[in-house]
Amino acid sequence: MTRTTTKTTTAMTAIAVWCVATVMGAAGGLVLDGTYGQFRKWNAGVNGTLEMEFKTRSPNGLLMYTDDGGTYDFFELKMVEGTMRLRFNLGAGAQILMAGHDLYDGRWHRAAIERRGRVTALTVDNATSAAASAGKELQFGRLASNSAVYVGGMPGWYNGRLTRLALPSVIFEPRFSGAVRNIVYTDDFYPYPRRQTAVTDTTRQPKVST
Repeated sequence: MTRTTTKTTTAMTAIAVWCVATVMGAAGGLVLDGTYGQFRKWNAGVNGTLEMEFKTRSPNGLLMYTDDGGTYDFFELKMVEGTMRLRFNLGAGAQILMAGHDLYDGRWHRAAIERRGRVTALTVDNATSAAASAGKELQFGRLASNSAVYVGGMPGWYNGRLTRLALPSVIFEPRFSGAVRNIVYTDDFYPYPRRQTAVTDTTRQPKVST
């Protein structure tokens, strides 16, 4: 009975993951409503970009989070009263960038994080905010221990493993309610833009957004 249940669960998970990837790739939009998507690690290194398009009717919510596995470095991208806020740490203390306003109009917007050595920039549509880091170590964590890229919220299992988060308070952030599409990375492994697909399901059947 246990073997049958395990096989059934594995098969259902595989179908769910395939469905998420299909929605992201073919339909171009994934609706997140109290759910989250997990994507491969972003090997940001010292140069790289991570961007996505989003739309929402909610002024607040966690759009994206990734960190170095619980030491110092993290990127937290979230909506705060209709403005996109990037909080990040590259080892010399947290810094904040903000861009855009009234972004909860139900229309598609583009948000991009760009790393170029000491300078980190947040661009939302045509507005850009940038800051230089003061630390000597600019490398973003180590790929082996870095977390996945979480979109829309954090997995519940982190509640009992807060030491694995560089920014433990992220677990309490409200989840993003809306849709995302065209999640694209460039990094040390892939210097050219590369569209990402989910590597795990969002705990609920995904819905298409057009």
